[in-house]
Amino acid sequence: MSIHRKQPSLASLRNRVSLWRQIETDNASGGTEFTLAALGQSWARLEVKSGQDGYTGAGTSNATQFEFTLRYDATLKVGDLIEWQGAHYQIDHLENLGQRNAYLVCGAKHIEWEGAHHG
Repeated sequence: MSIHRKQPSLASLRNRVSLWRQIETDNASGGTEFTLAALGQSWARLEVKSGQDGYTGAGTSNATQFEFTLRYDATLKVGDLIEWQGAHYQIDHLENLGQRNAYLVCGAKHIEWEGAHHG
């Protein structure tokens, strides 16, 4: 990602998103449960960057890459989730656009989320 991209306008952030962090805990039967801890909400611009949904030969994901641009949030980190229109997207890279702490560009992939408890 380039740090020389143009700063977006606030008006371009038209999609309301929820931000979540996965918290892993052990359950009574020795398994693992995931709880989603709310980090807040934000307005974002969404772009589909590349790829296609689906799986290739050996179960390898060939997922579409999504890019969410939102107001800078120092609490977000790789692995956190963005929820938009009931779907979850896991952040796989972050860019502090122009190193100005004004906008954060989050690269993410759509994930199927089952068995999570919203906290």
